[in-house]
Amino acid sequence: MQRFIRNLAASATLALALFLFPAGQAAGLPVEATVGTGPSTANILIEFQDGTAFLFEVLFSGASISGIDAIDALTALPTFDVDLLDFGAFGIVVDGVTYGAYSNVGFGGGDLFWHYWTKESENESWLFSDVGASFRQIGDGGWDGWKYNARAPVPEPGTAVLVGLGLVGLGIARRRRP
Repeated sequence: MQRFIRNLAASATLALALFLFPAGQAAGLPVEATVGTGPSTANILIEFQDGTAFLFEVLFSGASISGIDAIDALTALPTFDVDLLDFGAFGIVVDGVTYGAYSNVGFGGGDLFWHYWTKESENESWLFSDVGASFRQIGDGGWDGWKYNARAPVPEPGTAVLVGLGLVGLGIARRRRP
């Protein structure tokens, strides 16, 4: 019986993970476009307010590239535009991103602005950046994530699995109660 419950929980977790975080938002998102030249790669993930996400690669030479230079490099794409605001000593911030038919621009109150997340490699968890993109240096294989309207990192499969396990566990515990 315990094996059956474990198998059921694993199946439910997988189904829940696929339901909560579609493949377009999880790791494994195909690269939409590559810009730049050089032997090093910075991965830039852009997620719009409606949850649509795109992964871009920025190729560069040298040890690193700033987060602002990486997202600004994407303007080489014909349908990509980024609005930057210069706050002097506080750095440059992203005020708007447009890609094709998707666009989120400006501060709309609350969490309606572009949030900046980073990780040093694909296998690490997203961290809310403690420095602005103009001060961040992305090394080869580094990741920057830009998400509009939520102070939560771009979803990862591991997060979905944990949420799913918690919900399945609550369901099993509830069934055991008399």
